[in-house]
Amino acid sequence: MMMNILTRTVACLCAAVLLAAAGTAARAADDPPPVNLLAADMDTGLDGGTSPLTLLNPASGGSQQIVSVGGDNALELRDASQGSNLSSYFYRRWSTGTLKDRINEIYRQPVGSPARQFVLRYDLRRSAAGDKPVAKDIYAQIQFGNFDNNLVPRFPVPAVSITTTSAYTDTSGALSSVDDTDIEQYRFTIVPNGGQRLISTVELGFSVRVDTGGTDEAITVDDMGVYEVGGGVTDTEPPTAPGGLTRAGASADTVSLGWTASTDNLGVTGYDVFRDGYQAASVGGGTTSAAIGGLMPATRYTFTVRARDASGNVSPMSAPLDITTGPYVPEKPAPYPGTRQTRTQWLWDKTKAMKEESGAVNVAAYTAQLADHENVATNLARLDAQFQSYDYEQYKTMAKMYAYLMTGDQFDAAMLGHVRNYFASYAYQKLPQTENLRMSNYATGYLVGQYFPDLVDLNGNAGDRLKAINKANVLEMVNAGVRRGWAEYQSPEYTFMTYFCLNALYQWADDDGLRRQVKMAMDVMWFEWANDWIDGYMISSESRAKGDLAAVNDPTWRPADHSTLAWTYFGAHRVQQGVGESDNPAPSAYRPNLEYAGLVAWPGTTYTPPELAVRIGRKTDKAYTSHKATLQNSSGRAMDIYRTTYVRPTWGLGTEVQYRRVDNWIEDLPVVLRWHSDAANPLFRLSTDQRNAPIGAYDQPADHRIMQDGPTAVGVYRSSGGQTSNYVNALFPANGSIRERREAGGWTIADTGTMYFAYRTVKPGTWYHQTPNDPANKVKTTAQTHPTASLSYSYDILRSQADRNGWVLETADRSQYADLDAFTNALVSKTSWDVSRIDDTSPRIVYHSLKRDDLDLTFDSAAGAPGAAHLVNGTPIDYDAYPLFGTPWLHQDKLGARFRASAGGTSVVYDFDRWTVKTTHDRHRKDHRGH
Repeated sequence: MMMNILTRTVACLCAAVLLAAAGTAARAADDPPPVNLLAADMDTGLDGGTSPLTLLNPASGGSQQIVSVGGDNALELRDASQGSNLSSYFYRRWSTGTLKDRINEIYRQPVGSPARQFVLRYDLRRSAAGDKPVAKDIYAQIQFGNFDNNLVPRFPVPAVSITTTSAYTDTSGALSSVDDTDIEQYRFTIVPNGGQRLISTVELGFSVRVDTGGTDEAITVDDMGVYEVGGGVTDTEPPTAPGGLTRAGASADTVSLGWTASTDNLGVTGYDVFRDGYQAASVGGGTTSAAIGGLMPATRYTFTVRARDASGNVSPMSAPLDITTGPYVPEKPAPYPGTRQTRTQWLWDKTKAMKEESGAVNVAAYTAQLADHENVATNLARLDAQFQSYDYEQYKTMAKMYAYLMTGDQFDAAMLGHVRNYFASYAYQKLPQTENLRMSNYATGYLVGQYFPDLVDLNGNAGDRLKAINKANVLEMVNAGVRRGWAEYQSPEYTFMTYFCLNALYQWADDDGLRRQVKMAMDVMWFEWANDWIDGYMISSESRAKGDLAAVNDPTWRPADHSTLAWTYFGAHRVQQGVGESDNPAPSAYRPNLEYAGLVAWPGTTYTPPELAVRIGRKTDKAYTSHKATLQNSSGRAMDIYRTTYVRPTWGLGTEVQYRRVDNWIEDLPVVLRWHSDAANPLFRLSTDQRNAPIGAYDQPADHRIMQDGPTAVGVYRSSGGQTSNYVNALFPANGSIRERREAGGWTIADTGTMYFAYRTVKPGTWYHQTPNDPANKVKTTAQTHPTASLSYSYDILRSQADRNGWVLETADRSQYADLDAFTNALVSKTSWDVSRIDDTSPRIVYHSLKRDDLDLTFDSAAGAPGAAHLVNGTPIDYDAYPLFGTPWLHQDKLGARFRASAGGTSVVYDFDRWTVKTTHDRHRKDHRGH
């Protein structure tokens, strides 16, 4: 580098040292200038003409190049909106080197030894001023490996926007220095910990981001450095605790805090803000306020603040402050009440407007925009890139088939070549896979054979041969689905994927017989959704439902799944505020690549659900008990799942129990209670811990046996012995959908506004609170911590641990009791249980319910046939008598060839032997709500 740059560097750093906080020893006049500890680890001045940084995600649209500024090399980092709408992050991570060694040298010093301070600095200019820069994602940071955020911070230099620095805002084109005089967080402290924890890696990173549709944003950097500044001072006196922590403001996702400054013998250098015990922000010592963002709406958080000094001494925590964030504010809520047409149009518009905040890009948004001839060049380029990448999940191949069939007339020859190569990279054959993946593979294979007749798959099949193979596979699955029930019933993600494939065949297949059969299968799906819909909510247990996103499903927010399609036709008791990942307020992993429901809202879609199903779905006075059976698992193997549902007009309880069980599918929600609410997430559910899965994500039907009698459910649990935990978890939503909760007589009792419920476990439980901002393993320390494992809403979680356990759940309509006191008194005075045999080899519970029934449940084998282990008033429940559908409007025998739907004097009979549909009308027959 030229001498003037070296002189500027040293002068700037000397000034930084001389201006250090009061009490920090100043560098003596004859001390040597600070040493750039980065210089030995990377080419900080770019003299070699190559970038030392790597672009994390090439799909971001990022690029970098060496440029000349005043005759010296510098590095330009650029983000283009042509890529996916996420930041372009450029970084260098190393595990050996001078900086790491010096940091660990300090960490190895005895506890109480003087702390040392370091400063990050670099030269900067804004070399391309985008018209839509995302300020929060234009930053530099340093990250340590092997952090614990206690002895070792993860981000000694956090991601603070550089867009307010004079170097960034200067328009002269010159490089200017950025250091701790511009961003106080660029000065960081390393506190000796006696070698208890050392860093494993150091990472220096720069982020640049422009929003979708904007012009390029770029910064140029040079002379990157980390310098050790100031002498060590032995100081063991901590600052005083911050005082007067107050709320300065709160929105749906941000809380602003203020506090009174702490004092310290040598000066306060910073404050750490904690949210529910986890560090959420840090500010400099001269700042006594902070804004904490990324929070959940309508959620209670507890905040505290502590002060720290240059030696790493920390103050006691401030007094805690509880704050509840504001309500969810949708960007564009749906029309209410709206019509089928306006709701569907809203969903289509939502699909086109999907955000790509992070993670994989989305085929659906590009396709939907192309179908409406919007942003044609950009979306063609993005889709073309997608067709050049291989997908391991078969349903993504079907999504790309939609993209081709909906918009392929706009593809040029080169892009069509990429499309052909993409579909030629798969083998369309029978798979030992889940239901939705098998159907995706077979349906795509048929359409490949039809639309690319000369294309040969990896098995050497093409054209009519490929169609014949996959037609047979599709129809085998359809026959199983309509006679045994679809295995992935009510799974928010997977039910829709199977439907997605059937819809594609009905829309585009050239075989009328195939189209007729898949349409009849789709019709039955819609009848089940209509039956289970109570004005905005699906009331049913769920198969293959994993994670909190699989459970959440209400008018505040729902995934882009089959419940969203149901809502477009059936409506809800209040406005639908948000749908899909773009509207999801939770700070969990963003996965728009799985959102294809909007493609079925395409105006060119030809399938419409049966009019009778729509009538049933729109009924708002449902009150019934129903029984259903599903006779296969997701692998297509025979087994029995018996489902019971108790429904009132504004709430419902669904449970299930499994028999003749094969394989080890543990992805189910066996107990689901939902109710109407103006608040988000009106859902109570139960599950048992499984290995490292997060709470509420999985259940083990072989360990957890459940029975239901109308509004009452009971369960017994026996640890299999092969798991690391044995908790029964009850998840009480904590976002306002429960108006009041109390404890009485061993019960936890809740008032939801529309109904009451009460839960009780045999063995004692402990309460925990967890929000989506907390790590997934906050409560269950063995849980995986990947963002997809995080909760989507906040819960108060009652966890009861025992190798043998049992529980009871009572529910009642609000109209049955004068108030919550009356419901509580009835529970305490009228119910009783005998749990004397709960610790037997086969745990048993006998419960006398509010209905004055005796529910007697003994643990039995999920692999065996139903016996006499589940009794009501001494009579075994005859699970084998459960029909495939036994509801007020739907009926079909097990393995039966005839399905009947009836409502309002109209009956529709589906004959799956002849594949015919017959409709009859009886004007004298009265409709009913249930039985």
